[in-house]
Amino acid sequence: MRYIVVGNSAAGLFAVEEIRRRDSQSELLVLTAEQEPSYSRCLTTYFLAGDISASQLYLRKEDFTEQLNLNVTYGAKVNRVDPARQLVQSTDGREWHYDRLLLAMGASAKKLTVPGRDLPEIFTLRTLKDVQDINKVIKGGAKKAVVIGGGLVSLKCAYALLKRGLEVTVVVSSGQILSQMLDAKAAGIIEDHLRAHGLRFLFKTEVIAIAGKDHVQVVLLSPQTELAADLVIVGKGVCPNIGELRDCGLKIGKGIQVNSFMATNLPNIYAAGDIAETWDLVRQKFVVNATWPNATTQGRIAGANMCGAHEVYPGSLGLNSVDFFGLSAMSAGFTKLQEAMPAEDWEEEESQRFIDGKTIYQKLIYQESILKGFLLVGDTSQCGVLTALIKSGRPLTNNQKEIALGRRGTLAIELMTKKL
Repeated sequence: MRYIVVGNSAAGLFAVEEIRRRDSQSELLVLTAEQEPSYSRCLTTYFLAGDISASQLYLRKEDFTEQLNLNVTYGAKVNRVDPARQLVQSTDGREWHYDRLLLAMGASAKKLTVPGRDLPEIFTLRTLKDVQDINKVIKGGAKKAVVIGGGLVSLKCAYALLKRGLEVTVVVSSGQILSQMLDAKAAGIIEDHLRAHGLRFLFKTEVIAIAGKDHVQVVLLSPQTELAADLVIVGKGVCPNIGELRDCGLKIGKGIQVNSFMATNLPNIYAAGDIAETWDLVRQKFVVNATWPNATTQGRIAGANMCGAHEVYPGSLGLNSVDFFGLSAMSAGFTKLQEAMPAEDWEEEESQRFIDGKTIYQKLIYQESILKGFLLVGDTSQCGVLTALIKSGRPLTNNQKEIALGRRGTLAIELMTKKL
């Protein structure tokens, strides 16, 4: 038996560990486009900020591959699968035969399409190499940075650059930051907090070009505005690394669709992580929920089932969290009632209060008393219990709703009493 796992990030890492736990003898090959052992992409902005060292990015000890008897091939960018001959092929023409295959290649950052996009100081931030290249520009004397996009990765990059002492402007095409994660009120709280720490924002603004002779000098905006810049970081979202895999017969939407066993529609081929479309517990449809916890669980279950188990993946949940200068925020499931339209049987409750000068904002969204989403700013201590409630799919009593919203009591105690 030969197992091949394509990708060595969260899903791939947890898959190989599960395969080896169940099968210590068969050949296990990891193919990765990276040049580095498994590391945490979630921590790259903390490394950029100087909060952690490079060694803290790595997820396992140096002897990990020897301990698990893994054969890892670095620099192998897989772009083709031949399901009839059970072969995978890399862009440089190398081929490998598999008996069981896991596709866990993750996603890549979207790039700019405007004039000047190829100037050397323009980056996305997705890999360790991206961070290393950005660090070189900062150490080379960069003072002014423009971050394009108002999403989670963009703001984490802006936060990191602020901590490094740069003057940072965030350019957002919409009217608020974190529009996929927060409602307008929560976004406003985060925005005010970041402004207080020196971050600048330009909303409803598009980048139309980047100018400079051999190096970035100016970011041109619409309407007619220019921003001086030494460094540009693009955070306009990601795309699953599907590429030419669309031609091999896989069922594909936004990502590669899998069933509850993490299996694709093709025999002996599985998918997990940011490349996979899984059933969303709240939205009740196939989506790509590209988060680290989802990827690790999917990878482990895929690894188990590649070894002949029949473990069921219960479905994914959109879940995001962040902390900027001591102000934390977290959301899961639906965060805006209009996302759940038609909303005849939906309701939302929110509360906002001030404790020791800090804004505490909470919002819960229900469908027929079943929690379908939450949003927490300033106090995220109840996130674990609320996430468990969403996954349970059980209706809450009015008393439990009051407790969940923080109006009285402690939800954790109430739930333990009710054994939910």
